[in-house]
Formats: sequence, C-alpha cells, structure tokens
Amino acid sequence: MTTSKRVPNITSLGKDTKGLLGVSGNHLYLGQLATQVITAIDTWVKVVQGEATRREEIRAWEATQRESIIAQRDVLIKGLDLTFDERRETFRRLFDSLDDAMKKEDAQLASSVLEKIADLAKSSPFKDLGNVQFVVDELKKGERTWTL
Repeated sequence: MTTSKRVPNITSLGKDTKGLLGVSGNHLYLGQLATQVITAIDTWVKVVQGEATRREEIRAWEATQRESIIAQRDVLIKGLDLTFDERRETFRRLFDSLDDAMKKEDAQLASSVLEKIADLAKSSPFKDLGNVQFVVDELKKGERTWTL
C-alpha cells in the first residue's frame, strides 16, 4: 500500500548526518533532529497499524467469501441431488405408464410415452448450469423448498 505521505527512512539516521542534521558550523540542531525522528516513528507506527487493520479486513472478507462459496456449493449439490431424484422418479413413472400401455396393447399411448421418455433422456439437468441467472432464478422459486 502506498501512502500519500513519503515514509522517511529512519535506518539512515546517524550514518550520514550531513544535510539531515541542521549543521551550522559545529552546531547541531538536535531539536530539529528529534522532531524528524519523532515524525518518522509516528509515520511508521501509523503505516504499520493501518496495514495491520487492512490485513484483518482482508482476512474477514476472505472468511466471509469462503463461507458464501461453501454455502452456495452445498445448495448446488443439494439441488443436483434433488434434480436427479426428480428425474429418476419421472423416468420411473414414465416406464410404469409404458408398462400399462403395453399391457393394454395401446400402441398410441405407448408411442406417446416413449416420445416423452426419449425427450427426457435427451435433456440434461446440466444444460442450463452455464446460465448463472437461470440457476439463481431456479433457486429463488417459491414453489420449491430447499433443505440442507
């Protein structure tokens, strides 16, 4: 993170005192040096505290995002389980209807049921997963109750 203030480099203090210290003749302006040291330390403390706060904010955001992703994944997995349960039940009912039509020797009904079985087999429960809005809309539908 860059700050709007320039962070003084306090590691060079005492190494090169020319220019840093207000040297006039043989007199050092120790008050000015003390002010510079205090300002540098104050700036350093503020930056360190600000960055520590920022790291905590990032950790909190990361934890929130992780929980959200896990919850969404769990809903998706449960939705897929329910979708496959529903498809299995639909196939079972259609095959039962086909058995009944065959027992009754009703070719037209058997043909109709076979067409429905073929249509269901051709469709994929995954076909609309690429469309995120469709998935969100399906999850929000009021006629379905999602339990985890």
